Parts: sequence; C-alpha cells; structure tokens
Amino acid sequence: MLESNIERELAHIGAELGAKRMAAGLSLKEMAAQIRIQYAYLDAIERLDKEALPTLGYALGYVRTYARFVGMDEKAAMDRFKIDIEAPRYLSAQAEPHHVPKRSIHLPRGSVAIGAVLSCAFVVVSWYGMKSDAVSAVPVSVSEKKPENWGFAPAEPTQNNANMISLKAVGPSWVEVRDADGAVLISRIMVPGEIFETERKNAPLLSLRDAGAIELYLGGKRIGPIGQRGEAAKNIPLAEVTQ
Repeated sequence: MLESNIERELAHIGAELGAKRMAAGLSLKEMAAQIRIQYAYLDAIERLDKEALPTLGYALGYVRTYARFVGMDEKAAMDRFKIDIEAPRYLSAQAEPHHVPKRSIHLPRGSVAIGAVLSCAFVVVSWYGMKSDAVSAVPVSVSEKKPENWGFAPAEPTQNNANMISLKAVGPSWVEVRDADGAVLISRIMVPGEIFETERKNAPLLSLRDAGAIELYLGGKRIGPIGQRGEAAKNIPLAEVTQ
C-alpha cells in the first residue's frame, strides 16, 4: 500500500525531480541557489503549478537545467513535463468520477468547413514556428540524440573561422539575437553548455537577461562573459567586437 502511494506521488515529473533533489540532501532554496533559478519557479515545477510559471519555453529551460543537475535525462524530463503540465488534476483524476454531462451544441451552417481551414492554418504556422526556433542553440549532452536538419551549431565554438561569432551559455539566460534586417535568429532561454553561432556579415544585435551567463567567442577564441552576472543588456552590436 505504501509503495502504491509513493508511485502515485511520483506520477508526474515535478514530483520526481523533487524526489531526486531531496535524495541529494538539498532544500528547494539550496537548489535554487545552485542552478540560479528562482525558488518560486522551482517550487511551481515540483507542484506542476502552471499558473505560477512563465511561458512554456522558459519553463522547459528550467526543467532541463533541473534535470541535468540531478542526473536525469533532460529530453525525457522535458517531454514528460509538456505532457504532465497539460493534464488537469493529474493526481486526483483516478479518484473522481469520469462522467461528463453532454451538451447539445448546434453550429451555424459552414462552421465545420471554416474550422477545418483554421485547423490547417494552425498546423502550418505551428510547424513553421517550430522549424524557425530550432536553429537556436545546441545541447552538449552526448546522451541526447541530435535531430537531423535542425541547424544546430557544433558542440564547441567553431574554430579557424574569423567571421564566426559564438555565444556559449555558462548559466541559464534568455537570449535574443537579431540580424541587420531585424529578423530574429534566436529568442529563447539558453541553458549551460548550449551554443549559438552566427556570422559577422549578419551584423547581429544581442539582447539578454543575464550578461554574466553568456560567454562570447570570436573565431573560436574565447573573449569572455558579455557582462556582469545578473546584468541585462540590449542591442549589443556583436560584429563590432574585436579580439
């Protein structure tokens, strides 16, 4: 019976992450200090409190960092989190009645056709958005298979190419890079070990939330952190930085 209760408590990824943390002898505040993520967000992840979390992109970055720190598979943790966070009342669902009263809904004529068109449009837009976001940053973890044709940068900054500008995350930070035309090249949270690269000819402008968490490389040579830890910066012209 006790075993069954434990399994039910660990039925979602947040509880499992919390169990790993406690097994390591860390309090939630100590964990927050270790991985530099707000206590409130870690608490929300462990409780799967969707309302207390930022956007899904940020939340997934936090889950990934948390999973990496406690030795769990990062991709599996993120996949489970996406499923668990959308499951309503995941722990009590089995104990509650499953009957849902039916309501008769009469749609206006032509609504089905319009709905089908909108659904197709949503799928196309979602696919394009996923494809655009995929050219962002690369996980260093060798345990995670790299999907083909996603435009990932190499696991280390590109060497012997003076025109290559590389950003490497040494801590979690939101990063946005736009080219000379204002097109977004990356806009997401980078987590430790990830790398984003672009060429000088793109005249990239960098904005970020934690300048001390992102290191700059030019042609594979480390220049150093963008700025001080916890310092935000906006529209830094990376092409103008010299070695």
